Amino acid sequence: MKKLSIIFAVIIFCLIPTGTAYAAEETPTSTMYNIGSVSKVFTAAAVMRLADMDLVDIDQPVVTYLPHFTMADARYAYITPRMLLNHSSGLMGGMYANAMLFGDNSTYYMDIFLQNLSQQRLMFNPGERSIYNNDGFTLAEILIEYISGVSFTEFLEIEFFELLGITDIMSPQSANFDHHRLASIYLGSNQMQPQSVGVIGSGGLLATMEDLARFSAIFMDNACGSILSRQSVDEMASMQLKMDLMPETNTLRFGLGWDAVDMFPFNSLGIQALNKGGSTAAFTTDLTVLPEFNLAVAVSASSYGSASFESLISQAIILAVLQEEGLLPQDTNVTIPELNLNPAPVSESLRAYAGIYDMGISGGMLQAEFTDYTLILTPFASQSDRPLTFLHNTDGKFVSIDGNYLFGMGGGAYNISIITFYDNYLLVQTYSDVPGLGIHAMSLPLAQRLEQNNVPDAVQALWESRSGRPFLLVSDRHTSMSYVSGHFTTFMTDLNTPGYVIRGLYPIGGAAMPNTKIIDENTAISFNTTPILNGRDAMDITVTTINGVEFISVNEIVYMDASAAGSLSQLGGRVTVTDKTIWVYVDAHLAGQRLYIDTPQHGAWFVYDNRLNCIATSLEVNLRDFVTLPDNGWLAFAGEYGAEFVLWIDSNSN
Repeated sequence: MKKLSIIFAVIIFCLIPTGTAYAAEETPTSTMYNIGSVSKVFTAAAVMRLADMDLVDIDQPVVTYLPHFTMADARYAYITPRMLLNHSSGLMGGMYANAMLFGDNSTYYMDIFLQNLSQQRLMFNPGERSIYNNDGFTLAEILIEYISGVSFTEFLEIEFFELLGITDIMSPQSANFDHHRLASIYLGSNQMQPQSVGVIGSGGLLATMEDLARFSAIFMDNACGSILSRQSVDEMASMQLKMDLMPETNTLRFGLGWDAVDMFPFNSLGIQALNKGGSTAAFTTDLTVLPEFNLAVAVSASSYGSASFESLISQAIILAVLQEEGLLPQDTNVTIPELNLNPAPVSESLRAYAGIYDMGISGGMLQAEFTDYTLILTPFASQSDRPLTFLHNTDGKFVSIDGNYLFGMGGGAYNISIITFYDNYLLVQTYSDVPGLGIHAMSLPLAQRLEQNNVPDAVQALWESRSGRPFLLVSDRHTSMSYVSGHFTTFMTDLNTPGYVIRGLYPIGGAAMPNTKIIDENTAISFNTTPILNGRDAMDITVTTINGVEFISVNEIVYMDASAAGSLSQLGGRVTVTDKTIWVYVDAHLAGQRLYIDTPQHGAWFVYDNRLNCIATSLEVNLRDFVTLPDNGWLAFAGEYGAEFVLWIDSNSN
């Protein structure tokens, strides 16, 4: 990452008679940021506004209000609006094709959303457990539009923004949106066209940090005459988590729209803090609200920040403000819990938890083994295969020794992890001491134990033949951000996990897929239902063969076997796009030469190095005259049907 813009704003409502605004910025306060999943708080508030207007009962089935909503799984009829907002609907939640675009506000994703849902199954019974889910909020957005009769953007403007005096929260569909106000994003050192996220209710709103904090006024304890009723505000801020496996320590306790309704470390100080984080392909945002102190903090970063770091920035600001205002003692200090090591032998009942555990969306798997006094976790199919050792304590927990930890912040910070087991799940509490910022805590079910899955030898062999082969994205719109990050995927098989397909190891550009369970020669399905976070974004995989070429379909996204790509020299100076994105590899004798491309209005090209990292694209703001062809590199040409590219190579440029 070459450039980063950060801004935070703290607005205190009625805490001090004149009000106080604390702000520090490296960019103008008028700069707007894509707030990602913080948009979910707005969606939940909009549904509760409809409830206050007696237009919806959040505990009645969605089909009561949205009769054309249907799925291939009969249980969909039991999904309620509440389940959409507390992540317990059972939807797979992994539909992202054409949702994030460069310089393009196409509504294609939303236009076909219900059609795609109609072909999907559910991952579990509605209301059974909570697993973070984007599609639930996209469906809630459609529900809001159907009931209100206006677009989701218009509903927010009419029912919230006009009444709050907010002018700087918008969506890509806002009539007065000026994309020049968006914080810049970069590919390396090259500025890209602005990001547009089509799933507005799930992650597409744009805001200045000041107005994002100002919106939070509706959740304050002094919100007299609030837009929402006190009952609706309290409902949103109440713990709605289903199947809470870690009731005493869990740091993600969903409300309606909120990630946490009693955020660490404020809960340890007897203070309720509401929190929602959000990340898109190019922005990260954190919103933290302390209702009793009428205080809100909003932090955002462009060009690939870290949601965890933004949350720590919020935490540090809030503690400093509360101390400055005399609301907390100056010596208030958040520390990592002390580890009282009292080694104890591992019991036979604990040894029964030995096995392989799948970490879901976090990637990779863990082999859990026990010695007399320790738990040894060995990662595989991940970026690290270093065994991690945890000492068994008399309290039945396994604690960090010798610097071993899981799921911490890393980066030189001090980390500890505490491991426990329950049912088929490995649970983790992890704390990271990040210098200059504070303590990052995460406590949640981390992984689900694998069941044995016996498949015929011929089926296993076929999937093994696909192991490690790259498959290239061919289905997305030419402005899709997936061509920069998410443009290929690989799958692996492993001797430790017969009957399963493991998402492959790849550079930053690869698409994140869950591990899947083999069903037959051409089908592998998501199986992980770890509550809260790691069971999210389920995606079933289907392989089809067309003219001898294998294509992988993941929900509505299609990837082509890279071996079917032709060479650049075979193109003959012209490329015409038909139904799929065209990929070619760079011939060895062309490496280092200059390639000039005449780009059509409705098309885009992308250049990748030998590891399939995107290094240049026509979607940059300052389009270069030529690109230097990389050794063993690749090119992709995407566009609307009939889009034609004209190419010529300067053979004297090498």
